[in-house]
Amino acid sequence: MIINNNQSRYNNTFTSLRIPVKSFDVKTSGEVLHFSEVNYKHIPKNSFYKKLAEFFLENFANTSGHPFWTKCRKPTLDEAVYNDYIKGMAKNYKSSINNPYTTIMLAKNKSKKIVAAIFARPLRETSKIKDSGTLYVDSIAVAPEYRGSNIGYELLNRLMNTSKKRFTDVFLVAYKESQPFYEKLGFRPMSLYRNDSERFVIEEMAKERKDYPQFAEFMTKFIYEKGCFDWCSRINFRNIPKD
Repeated sequence: MIINNNQSRYNNTFTSLRIPVKSFDVKTSGEVLHFSEVNYKHIPKNSFYKKLAEFFLENFANTSGHPFWTKCRKPTLDEAVYNDYIKGMAKNYKSSINNPYTTIMLAKNKSKKIVAAIFARPLRETSKIKDSGTLYVDSIAVAPEYRGSNIGYELLNRLMNTSKKRFTDVFLVAYKESQPFYEKLGFRPMSLYRNDSERFVIEEMAKERKDYPQFAEFMTKFIYEKGCFDWCSRINFRNIPKD
């Protein structure tokens, strides 16, 4: 596999408003994939959000052992569950794209089908779990036939390198099957929390994530260039009852 930075070729195509990730190519065994962000200045059609949601769902459903995902697998697909998820996620992508720090980066194959993508935004999962200084990687996936070319590593690593001047940390929810991948990238499982602030974040997230801890793990990585910040303490501080 060869990864090329074609900076001169793509200088005019960077479309992020605040933290643009430079476009790049990945040479796979069958073709060269071009990765670039969506053009946030020209809002995508609703069909794009639907296709993106379908891509992520298909990959998650065939990766995690959580009972919910088994309902979304073919040939025993539960259409009601499937359609409800797609509708909700497409709405999430569409609303998030208005945030200047959102990143949606992807590649399509020769057939114009999405084969790899990442979606990240400032952390805002609940009324309590929100922090503008923490980058939340909501979704990342690579189609099975394109795995083994370090595509997931490149997507996530390039995003983190670009984001480290704006965010102090990266947070994500990893399915147990994918946890080793994130650990190789330097992410730390939060299940053995270090302090009360981390415990607070875990407990609040667990209220929303019914797949934790059996099927998923909360993971975090410090990326800031200029110092050390405890993002969980920032969240916990804002939620301490006032006298």
